[in-house]
Amino acid sequence: MSAIPARTKSDAPLEQAIIHVGGMHCAACVARVEKTLKALPGVQEALVNLATREAQLTFDPTQTDTRRLAQVLEDAGYSYEGMVELAPSGQEVRVDPEVADFRRRFLLALVLNIPIFLLSMVHPLPHWLGLAPQSLNYLLLVLTIPIMGYCALPFFRGAWTAARHGTADMNSLIALGTAAAFLFSLAATLWPQFFAAHQMGADVYYDTSAMIITFILLGRWLEAKARQRASAAISQLMALAPPTARVQREGREVEIPLAQVRVGDLVVVRPGEKIAVDGVVTEGASTVDEAMLTGESLPVAKEPGAEVWGATLNTTGTLVFRATRVGRDMVLSQIIRLVREAQSAKAPIQRLADKVASIFVPIVLGIAVLTFFLWYVLGPAPVLTHALMAMVAVLIIACPCALGLATPTAVMVGTGRGAALGILLRGGEPLERAQALTDIIFDKTGTLTLGKPEVTDSVAFPPWQADQVLLLAAAVEQRSEHPLAAALVRKAAALGAPWPEVAAFEAVPGLGVRAQVEGQQVLVGSPRFLEASNLSVFYAQPALQRLTQDGRSVILVAVDGSLAGVIGIADTIKPQAQETVQALKDMGLQVWMLSGDQNRTAQAVAQQVGITQVLAEVLPADKAAKVAALQRQGRKVAMVGDGINDAPALAQADVGIALGTGTDVAMAAADITLIRDDLTLIPQAIRLARTTMRVIRQNLFWAFFYNVVAIPVAAGLLYPFTGWLLNPALAAVTMALSSVTVVSNSLRLRRL
Repeated sequence: MSAIPARTKSDAPLEQAIIHVGGMHCAACVARVEKTLKALPGVQEALVNLATREAQLTFDPTQTDTRRLAQVLEDAGYSYEGMVELAPSGQEVRVDPEVADFRRRFLLALVLNIPIFLLSMVHPLPHWLGLAPQSLNYLLLVLTIPIMGYCALPFFRGAWTAARHGTADMNSLIALGTAAAFLFSLAATLWPQFFAAHQMGADVYYDTSAMIITFILLGRWLEAKARQRASAAISQLMALAPPTARVQREGREVEIPLAQVRVGDLVVVRPGEKIAVDGVVTEGASTVDEAMLTGESLPVAKEPGAEVWGATLNTTGTLVFRATRVGRDMVLSQIIRLVREAQSAKAPIQRLADKVASIFVPIVLGIAVLTFFLWYVLGPAPVLTHALMAMVAVLIIACPCALGLATPTAVMVGTGRGAALGILLRGGEPLERAQALTDIIFDKTGTLTLGKPEVTDSVAFPPWQADQVLLLAAAVEQRSEHPLAAALVRKAAALGAPWPEVAAFEAVPGLGVRAQVEGQQVLVGSPRFLEASNLSVFYAQPALQRLTQDGRSVILVAVDGSLAGVIGIADTIKPQAQETVQALKDMGLQVWMLSGDQNRTAQAVAQQVGITQVLAEVLPADKAAKVAALQRQGRKVAMVGDGINDAPALAQADVGIALGTGTDVAMAAADITLIRDDLTLIPQAIRLARTTMRVIRQNLFWAFFYNVVAIPVAAGLLYPFTGWLLNPALAAVTMALSSVTVVSNSLRLRRL
């Protein structure tokens, strides 16, 4: 459990944890588990996800602990199945035990259901086997008892627990429906004379109970398998790390489990091996493939002093590095945590489904009772049979499972797909906001540009040559800390020529520098600096005008009172900037650029990438105000920045998008964080949000539509017009298929 910066009334630090909860099967279960956990002293927040069977908790550890959590869940009829492991172990993550359990129960029910079905539906078969009607009923009873006593046990156990707490859920509907059909059949088998004395048909419906249980078990099994596929993103992330690490202990190399690596350990990694934990190289040189973590396609050179990250692949040489982050502090662990939190978070659109689900089961029970009464009073003979079958069909066909799975499965698959692409979305709420965006604002420096100024132009005046001017300027500026000075030094170093000696260096803040270079007085700085030094810049005006119009920053160089040249420096555009801006425009978004630069410089950069809406000369403190101004016009605004300098604007925006590399993930405070510095991920993120929300709406529509149509049909609404009454077994098939359909529809997001 990791501490978070929040406080209770007692000023105790709160903790966050994600726990596995067993026994949840529908949206009503979600509501009950959330209510149960929130009632526990010290629990501030509880978000339960039906799709992952997990609960994300914020709690005061001085008031509650895992023992109390387990106890309240057990009392409510559910089970505490341990904390979710957020640190990669290099091993397979836990397999949902329900997959194997439902498969086992389904296969047994299927084997027993085959003779039940044949004996009940192939009417000549009992006669061919020499079975009298009463003997047939006893045989069907014997075959059905294991189905009701073992295969259906989870449903009856869940229904009993819910009843003890004065509530009802999907288990209640299944248990009531199948028990009603079974008990009626049992009575008809054991006391047929009672039915004959009251002129009632002693029909048995063992096949109905058996088929309902079998079909529902099939649906639960398929649903559990689909959930496991939907959570594949977490499994893949957890499996990235190696299971063991080779560390230096007492002068020798020892291979130990990953969980035993400690901060400060010297870890050895050979060519072809995965790096176990985050650290800093102390010995050796190699290249490391970081694609599995950052998406960077080319291996990155590593030498002493370079950072390495766990789960990346060492390719060429042997490295020794000192572990700096292990366990849940690793970058990979932080990515896993963000994906887990995103999958647990609820979208606002889910509130409607949760609200409906909380009252759904009681309403269905009421409809089932009313259906039985109406058929018994108004229906044709045999009234009891018709009333019973209609009531069972209503109980079975109602499906809060689909309502409960509609949103979380789509959010889970969508956020998992985003993580695979290098996009970390913080749950359902950012997804819902991102799909409604109308405007997107880019910070200029470091976002649309590389944030690393480079020399682009060098103009010399006779008798000087361009390279001479560059060397003079770099020799003087190498002692300066100005960002433009670094660009000069890098460019001059690439020339490979010897640098002249510099003496008597003096910096004039905000203007430039002066120094003695091999006996000559050299000035390097802005036009204003040279004019203040009584030097004419007349000859430089054409070059100055051309460079400034192109958005360049200009530096003038003068030697012994004469102008020697002009150097243009610019922050170069990122390769994907123009493509990204055009893609966003094609998606119907209005694209803006925000910059603190002068308007001319900002306009030049904007023109290169295809942006026409420019907000220039904006101070960092005023960026959030610019975002708010657009929001007051009714616009839905996204802000793209580096996640640190633009923090106020990122927080103000409807959706904050932080660019960065894997090392920035832990600090990202934005709604969407891009693991690698790749602008093309931005339209992908918005496209993913739009598609995910479309899938959620489809899921909710079909879940609501299914129940609105299916329940009246099951109650017998069509019988007066068609003479058709829904078979309860067919109701079980459609109920199971509704949940599987919702999960399968969500799984389409994996193909984006």
